[in-house]
Amino acid sequence: MRIPNLFKTHLEYLRFCLGKRFVKVAHFFLFVLLIYILLEWQHENNLYRNIGHSARIHAADVDDTTVVKEAMTSINDIMQSRHELFRGTEQYSWKQSVFQSADIDLMYGSGACGGYSKVLARTLQLQGFDVRIGQLKTKGTGYGGHIIIEYYSEVLKKWVFVDPLFKLIIRQKNGDWASVKEVAKHYELYSDQFPEEFNQRFQFNDVRYTNWDKWFGISKPYYYLAKLFKGEHYADTICLRMYNLSTFPVLFWSLEIVYLVLLGIGYWRYKKRMC
Repeated sequence: MRIPNLFKTHLEYLRFCLGKRFVKVAHFFLFVLLIYILLEWQHENNLYRNIGHSARIHAADVDDTTVVKEAMTSINDIMQSRHELFRGTEQYSWKQSVFQSADIDLMYGSGACGGYSKVLARTLQLQGFDVRIGQLKTKGTGYGGHIIIEYYSEVLKKWVFVDPLFKLIIRQKNGDWASVKEVAKHYELYSDQFPEEFNQRFQFNDVRYTNWDKWFGISKPYYYLAKLFKGEHYADTICLRMYNLSTFPVLFWSLEIVYLVLLGIGYWRYKKRMC
């Protein structure tokens, strides 16, 4: 059977590359690193999947609000107890220091409102919910005074407010869960549902989901493009923080891109040499 010319060229190129000791070693270490990242990524996902699976089992009902409430309560209990156990004595492993994933917050109960929100958001994300992390514009501190999450409820057909730090869900007069925007617009109508500490520190009147000025404003062009083609409402509710809940996929795909680029450059040089 005749080998197609393109495939034959690829085989020759690989033999050419792997014939060099340095390239062999580089390929081996890159392969091992990618496998390691995949295993750690899978391990981290399983932690959150188990929390979500447990919430579904113990929830009093199968509708999404009941499952989310159970997950929020479980995560708060876990993180509160771990915070009491590890407070001031945390010793991060090299892996935790390098990769900085949300499992640090889950393991040590750290990160305050931001940590609680990241852990719950990651859990709900792996259960198939649409989730976004919001920065509340609080009294006297501006945006970022307090961090919460919203998830899209298929039962209620809207985004609803969930505060995992305070185990807090705000209800409207008809008993339905309220959204952040609904509460922000008429905070005084809902203030009796908030703990006194919340009313004193975090009374809020607005929310944002992405700080477009971060990273020296490099994400601003994306905002303007989203606003131009999808509208201002869509652009204002994009939540880039959801892509930062786990560093493993970012690392994996970054290494993949680098690897493919290097292969492409090597292949081009090889073809040029053969010509």
